[in-house]
Amino acid sequence: MDANPFESLITSRLDALVLAVLVIVTGGVKEEVQRAFVLHRFDQRLGGARLGLVLYSLVFGAGHVVQGYDVAVVTALLGLAWGALFLWRRSLVAASVSHAGFNAAQVLQFAVLGG
Repeated sequence: MDANPFESLITSRLDALVLAVLVIVTGGVKEEVQRAFVLHRFDQRLGGARLGLVLYSLVFGAGHVVQGYDVAVVTALLGLAWGALFLWRRSLVAASVSHAGFNAAQVLQFAVLGG
C-alpha cells in the first residue's frame, strides 16, 4: 500500500494541529460549499442534481488519487454520501461537520498511530 503523502507533513504536535485546522477548513468548509454550489447549478440547468452528484463524486474521488487509488475510491463514495446528505437536508451543516470530522480523524490517526 502506498503511503499517504500527507503523513510526511506530521513531524510534531504543532504540525498535526496546523494540518488539522487546514483539513477542517478546506474539507469541511471549502469543499462542501463548492459541492453545494455545483449540485445547485446542476439542479438548476445542467441535467439535474442526481447527475451532478454522480459526476462530482467521481471528480472528487479523482482529485484524491495522489493519496492512492484506494483513497480515491473511498473519497468518491464519501463525496457521494456527503452530496446526498446535502441534497436531502438542503443544508451545508451536516455534510460540513461530517467531512471536517472525518478529515480531523485522519490527521489524528496519522499523528498518534502513524500510517
